[in-house]
Amino acid sequence: MTWFVKEDGYELFFNRDERKSRRRAQLPTSQVDGGVQYLSPTDADAGGTWIAVNQFGVTVCLLNHYQFEQIETYKKWTSRGEMVRRFAVTTSLAEAQALFDSLDLDEYRAFRMFIIDHKSGNRLCVWDGHSARVERDVSTPKSSSSVDAKHVKSVRKNLFANLNLASSKSSKDYIDYHASHLPARSKESVCMHRDDANTVSLSHVSVSSQGISFRYADGSPCEAALGPALAMEFVESTDSCNRDLKANGIDSGVVAVK
Repeated sequence: MTWFVKEDGYELFFNRDERKSRRRAQLPTSQVDGGVQYLSPTDADAGGTWIAVNQFGVTVCLLNHYQFEQIETYKKWTSRGEMVRRFAVTTSLAEAQALFDSLDLDEYRAFRMFIIDHKSGNRLCVWDGHSARVERDVSTPKSSSSVDAKHVKSVRKNLFANLNLASSKSSKDYIDYHASHLPARSKESVCMHRDDANTVSLSHVSVSSQGISFRYADGSPCEAALGPALAMEFVESTDSCNRDLKANGIDSGVVAVK
């Protein structure tokens, strides 16, 4: 996952890596929950999602936390993808953090949940299976890997730095990075390829006061081009348009920082 901040919003890019045994995801669609519209693809196996952007310009992304995944295999875990749908309708970082604080985290495998709002502030909500924390205004890029995670993340972060992407505002530069096989087509490359798994899609979200768009490459980004944009109007989040947070079972007046 990478992103850059624009004068009037941000652009975000997200590769999804999955086992080859999993079914192909359903293409992004416009959905409405609790009166909030959002755009997201759908996991064909579990029905949840890993990325969503809503009409208020809030984008939510799920990164698995493989190196901390709990060893209990008998437990029936709550789907992390369904959890993303709950976050998909939050109107602000404060509401998203309050929702995270309200979760019974013992029901979920380890994860990192990234939330960014239309003003480009962000939160990284982390559950490692034992303790929770919230990091504020984290930097790009963020990555995960189920194999040799520390090394793989280091290689990808170094490539990002070597390409000087932190100073780029070019969508093409970021898309090229996400389709890259440097230093080699392997577990290390951002467009990942292993015998058992590979990068299966690239999502590109663009948010500004002029509107919101979601483009999706249905396949490894080294081979599949981004499709046409799904678009929706941007809605400024105000007290008059905020939903009743009690629908999510949380109190918006109390935000705990773990």
